[in-house]
Amino acid sequence: MSDTSVFDILVVGGGMTGTALALGLSRQGWRVGLIEGGDRDTLLQVPDAAEGVADFEPRVSAISVASQQLLESLGAWQSVVTGRHCPYQGMTVWDGDGTGRIHFDAAELQSRALGTIVENRSLVRALFEVVVASDVELIDGVQVIGCSRTGEQRSIELADGRTLGARLVIAADGANSRLRQWAGLPTREWDYDQQAIVCTVRTAQSHRYTAWQRFSQTGPLAFLPLTPENADEHFCSIVWSQDTEEARRLMALDDTAFAAELEGAIERELGAVEAVSKRFAFPLRQRHAKDYIAPGFALVGDAAHTIHPLAGQGANLGYGDVRVLLEELSRAKNTGLSPAHELVLARYQRRRKGDNLTMMAAMEGFKQLFGRDELPFRLLRNTGMRWLDGLGPVKNRIAAEAMGLRS
Repeated sequence: MSDTSVFDILVVGGGMTGTALALGLSRQGWRVGLIEGGDRDTLLQVPDAAEGVADFEPRVSAISVASQQLLESLGAWQSVVTGRHCPYQGMTVWDGDGTGRIHFDAAELQSRALGTIVENRSLVRALFEVVVASDVELIDGVQVIGCSRTGEQRSIELADGRTLGARLVIAADGANSRLRQWAGLPTREWDYDQQAIVCTVRTAQSHRYTAWQRFSQTGPLAFLPLTPENADEHFCSIVWSQDTEEARRLMALDDTAFAAELEGAIERELGAVEAVSKRFAFPLRQRHAKDYIAPGFALVGDAAHTIHPLAGQGANLGYGDVRVLLEELSRAKNTGLSPAHELVLARYQRRRKGDNLTMMAAMEGFKQLFGRDELPFRLLRNTGMRWLDGLGPVKNRIAAEAMGLRS
């Protein structure tokens, strides 16, 4: 039997971005529905304590201070910090094919940390703990099979036969968003011909609460610090972006040979790689929706944009979308406008599109700069990194921007 319910706003996708957005909107007084294909009991499950590399989730995010502040305002960060998380006070970046090196220090910014490494499932679980106790109407364990528009209302069709209506539908259903396709919003995208290898490793030396990133001609390698319940400082999550053929070669190695390759690639900054978890590889594409909005419809997070993981800014760009959309919809609520009013959605798009494009262009520029081996490019990046490392105010301004702390 078909069951029709009408919401002010329906958010589709209960990941890190969609769940945060639904919470914020509910607190503004909108009637909000959150649709998630997964089951809430699974999403709320607390993982076992981490004793080895296999106990960590391979997918992690580097949460900026600004994103942390958003999560604190939603009441979710408190749960994050009671579980596994790792604030990092330093970040060291260097050119593996040259001499350029730069180090960022939270103390120079009078901050406790530059950011926090958190397993993605921990973020989602923390948000869902707040959702189930909120006014958000959670519709979980069911797939969306259609989205259409009739008059002033959007309709969402569910696989169990229900049809839900809303004045505004927000797609937070990821990089391959079906809702974006159904809404007819095209994207500009290209394949990097690279794959990102992710896994967890244990190193002989402490990570020293520092994020390490080495650039090479074939792609960047990041060692992101992790801390289990017993505060052991020898675990890191790695993200190793490599040209596709090289990534396939690395994935085919056994653990011992792969660990040896990692040690060489990171120049043994953390000593020997003593253990490696199961590895995963996924292709890298840059994707950006030409428009984030349509009548009664908006995109947020990866549904609107995906970037190269070399700076770890994907989750923070999504939380930037959430902050701005919450601000615009709060203004609409206070002035009596519909959440789908064209001026409301246009302001959201105008405010976010430029920032996201700027970040995407910067990441592409970094990739091209470090991917070239010609002498002028090597001189530019190595001289530039050494120069910037010596300019404290300029370097710290860049770090503050990455943390989301703009003056």
